[in-house]
Amino acid sequence: MGAKGEKRSPLTDRWFIDQITAVAQQFLGAQPDSRVPDAPTAPQRSGSGSGSGSGSGSEDLTARAARLSAQRARLEQEEAALQADVERLNHAPRQDSDAAPPSSRTPVVPELDIDPDGLTLAEAGRIRRAYKVTESALPRLVLEAAADGQEAPAIARDLAVTPSYVYRILRERVRYTWRLDVRDGAAWTARETGQAVVERALHSDTRLADELLTETDADRVLLWEGARTTDAEATLVRIGPDW
Repeated sequence: MGAKGEKRSPLTDRWFIDQITAVAQQFLGAQPDSRVPDAPTAPQRSGSGSGSGSGSGSEDLTARAARLSAQRARLEQEEAALQADVERLNHAPRQDSDAAPPSSRTPVVPELDIDPDGLTLAEAGRIRRAYKVTESALPRLVLEAAADGQEAPAIARDLAVTPSYVYRILRERVRYTWRLDVRDGAAWTARETGQAVVERALHSDTRLADELLTETDADRVLLWEGARTTDAEATLVRIGPDW
């Protein structure tokens, strides 16, 4: 047997050993062997003597060995060419008709072009923190968009949420804009403004105004449902107990 990894011809080494053995047997014992095809030989010259027969037999064996060597060389060349074709096919890029080309792969978030395979720990942390902030702002964004006249399906599409989520926010939440005032003599001075989204319920505006007065040192709070307009159009005006 050959060494591990050695290339073998389509006709194994054992076959050539058998051929050489047959040739040796014919040469030593002058016995015909059907395994080795006889080649046409030139007509022997007339004459007798062992010298003439021995020379002709030696020429036949030499020619036969030369043919076997040539055949083996040809087969080895064919095997080498076949092996080269196999290697080329094994290393050629596979064409899968069902697979999309690499350039058309869709990331998890196409707008941000985020590739999850290349995401680092720090980037993932920033994205998760941003996600939490976004989640807390979604109710306000929904209510603001609805106040601007945008339909629920369009809001859901822009925020990547379901329409049922948008309808639930519109049904259960209310957005107030507020302003905190302080008393300066006989006049009111605006100190701070903001907005809050709370559960839609009876007296939700009053509870929000009382919380703002309690948590701050403001003297008055004005509330508007939705965007802030004029003071006269405020939904609620709540003055602190000191006034």
